[in-house]
Amino acid sequence: MQTNIINLSQVNHALGVVSVNAAQLAELGFQPLDNKAICEALPRTQMFPRQFRNAKLYPADSVPRIRQALAAKLAQPAAPTTDFERKRSDDTEGGDLD
Repeated sequence: MQTNIINLSQVNHALGVVSVNAAQLAELGFQPLDNKAICEALPRTQMFPRQFRNAKLYPADSVPRIRQALAAKLAQPAAPTTDFERKRSDDTEGGDLD
């Protein structure tokens, strides 16, 4: 059983200047742990902390690897962007574009 676990909020706190969501972590190869399996593995005398019941949980020791993956991702050149047309805010009929 995984004993040192942290939730997504704690991951973001550990990262400091950036924040990520579960989908972004999944893109980097970090899947959340299975809450149900963790709950079932606990001894009956030990309660699963309320803050973790519905949270996305990750191994606490994955934070350094998350930092490395984010640093590598940020070091990559940005994908080229394409021009896009912005819908006018006064256009309620969905017609013209700027």
